[in-house]
Amino acid sequence: MSTTAWQGPPTDVLGHAVPIEQFVARTDHTVVALQHVTAFPAGCVLTLHIAVRRGSLDESAWNGLVDRPFGRDPGLTQSLKFGVRFPDGSRATTVEHAFPGWAHPTDRPEPPMLIEAGSETSSGDLSYRDHRQLWLWPLPPADLFEFVIEWDGMGIGATSVLLDGSAIARAAKQALPYWP
Repeated sequence: MSTTAWQGPPTDVLGHAVPIEQFVARTDHTVVALQHVTAFPAGCVLTLHIAVRRGSLDESAWNGLVDRPFGRDPGLTQSLKFGVRFPDGSRATTVEHAFPGWAHPTDRPEPPMLIEAGSETSSGDLSYRDHRQLWLWPLPPADLFEFVIEWDGMGIGATSVLLDGSAIARAAKQALPYWP
């Protein structure tokens, strides 16, 4: 296993997908859905789809949520938190991990670790969409575990769905290296 495996998915392995297709949270204005997990030998990527519709917000309030300076997270998602909780009590969140920002490649945090691994956003006058990837290192245990979100800014308290760690472990065995 690479000493930098905790930093993100490998760039030379074709991961194997596990369909999840579950709503983690759904309100009149907000949807957070876990589409699928892509498994790799050392960890997995959780792919989320996030949508918010403007609804009754006036233009000024809506623009305050979705407008963002270059390189900064919009106000809309600043309070959005993700986490995992395993049966043994261990957990990881995107806001409480040992290595915020960049770290030296030889450093190695204590597992488990959940970090943001990519995001594409778009917004307009009536909606906001975010397709986000989270890297979970190492692979989860081969048991049921919880994926948890909390989004105070949108009135969503901590809510979770159960994921099958054994399905993710089986998929990781099917990941294919690009080169022999």
